[in-house]
Amino acid sequence: MRLQPDLEAAALASEQIESGHSGSEVGVDSGLRRRLQLVRGLQWVRAAEGDPLAVLLRGYPGDARSVSTDPISRSATGTVLVGGAQAAELLAAGTGLADWRPTGTRVMAVAAEDIEPADPADVTALVDAPAPPVADVPDELTDLVPTAELLCAKAYADLLGAEPDSLLGATPVLDNLLCPQGTAVTERMLAAVDDLRAALCARTPAFFLAVVALRLTADLVTRTAAALLADGQWPDVEGAVERTRAVYSPVRLHLTTTSAEVTIAGEVVPGNSQVAVLTSPTVLPRLLDLPLVDATADAVLTAIARRHPRLVSTGAPLDRPLAPATGGLAHLPVASLRTELVQS
Repeated sequence: MRLQPDLEAAALASEQIESGHSGSEVGVDSGLRRRLQLVRGLQWVRAAEGDPLAVLLRGYPGDARSVSTDPISRSATGTVLVGGAQAAELLAAGTGLADWRPTGTRVMAVAAEDIEPADPADVTALVDAPAPPVADVPDELTDLVPTAELLCAKAYADLLGAEPDSLLGATPVLDNLLCPQGTAVTERMLAAVDDLRAALCARTPAFFLAVVALRLTADLVTRTAAALLADGQWPDVEGAVERTRAVYSPVRLHLTTTSAEVTIAGEVVPGNSQVAVLTSPTVLPRLLDLPLVDATADAVLTAIARRHPRLVSTGAPLDRPLAPATGGLAHLPVASLRTELVQS
């Protein structure tokens, strides 16, 4: 099969975007489109061959639940996959965010260096800020996912000084680091990242939050709402976000690079190795453990519950495809019943 050599050739040809300017001036041209298609093909072929990491990377809903990697396994693509008790040790040895590079060369539309803050410590002051105000909950609800995303976008727009549409367009960035997104989604994402970079400046804490916080917050809102609706507990939202965080990790798969040699379960992982870590609610990369996300999710959920106290589920929640990192919901069908209808 020529998939791997073709991918290597495409990756080498991708040096034109190595400068990190991966926004709208690059766009989804034929070269980028082909490279992303090759990456998707590689992930699916390796997954069909039983590679545990490829099964996770391809972002097919449900795959993550059937994969066990405790304590360590090695992907045919060269990436080490670590889970269980060893995950915390690997996260401590990592250098931060990374994007999947099966050939050692950048292949994704947006890379980790495009979004990481220059100094991660600078993010702390911003993520410890109070939740921004939430307003304008719509009168009619049919799907809670786009509603939650829009409310979060408006809240963060006021806090960060960005346009809501740009924040919404950037939501696939974290998953894009691991799994190519569709062409239209990628085009919008690249333009959004460019807009946010221009508005907030590259590698600042505000820019980093702009490209990661909305997705994490909206996912927390919808996961919490889905649990409350399923258990018949809506609109009792007090403490609900905290309970969800005890069950769901904001990111379930995190890619990093080891800063030095580390030994995991008796196996030596050299420095500068690409490592995929299966996270848990208590074992998270520090850069993505954001108190502001929890606080904003609670504010958004509370605002929805106050406006729609008689919310009911009208269908099964659907997981979002192509989301190996975040693994949130694509749809959460709901309806808001009138008080007189409930009483009858």
